[in-house]
Amino acid sequence: MKSMRYLFFIPALFVPVLLVTAQTPAPSKFATSAPAKKTATAAPVKNFKESGSPNAPVRIEIYTDYECPACRDLYMNALPSINSDFVATGKVQLLHRDYPLPQHQYSKLATRYANAAGEIGKYEVVANQLFVTQPQWAADGKVDGVVAKVLSPAEMEKVRGLVKNDTHLDDSVTADVAMGTNVDHLSQTPTIVVVSKGKRDVIGGMPPYIVFKQFVNQKLK
Repeated sequence: MKSMRYLFFIPALFVPVLLVTAQTPAPSKFATSAPAKKTATAAPVKNFKESGSPNAPVRIEIYTDYECPACRDLYMNALPSINSDFVATGKVQLLHRDYPLPQHQYSKLATRYANAAGEIGKYEVVANQLFVTQPQWAADGKVDGVVAKVLSPAEMEKVRGLVKNDTHLDDSVTADVAMGTNVDHLSQTPTIVVVSKGKRDVIGGMPPYIVFKQFVNQKLK
């Protein structure tokens, strides 16, 4: 029987907090195809939108839209505390999820630049730049110009090539939007999902950090 619990934080923006409980599937195991020889196990490819220990007992997933002012506020004011209190201490693994909203004209373009930068190891640098300079490029659409200020010419050339030619650059975005729509039932950005012991607690908006910190600490007990 599926259970559902409701938890009420101080409201963030205008949408009430929603908690959804779902089961997280266990990872699959694969047998080796060459029993006569010992072969080295390949290290898993790291998702550049992940940070923190993969063995952390709690996982925090944050859905954001680069053109969303409330997402910018979370990124600039709450995320540094989440990183220092939980991610850097090994208590939490953090995952950024892209959820570009259709009413934001330049959000998808900004997402392509961030994910292209991730392909060359510069995701955090460019994601930070996009949120910091959001009022500028959201007004004129000149995403390329603000990204070029934090990358070298050679790096920028690679990013531009990926933005223009990589047909798979939006694959992770499509997966994130499907997850947000069909599993976590998003009603706004930002939305935070706290995953613990196979359960997904979905929080619409960002509650006051002191309240959020208490909630995460309860999950860690």
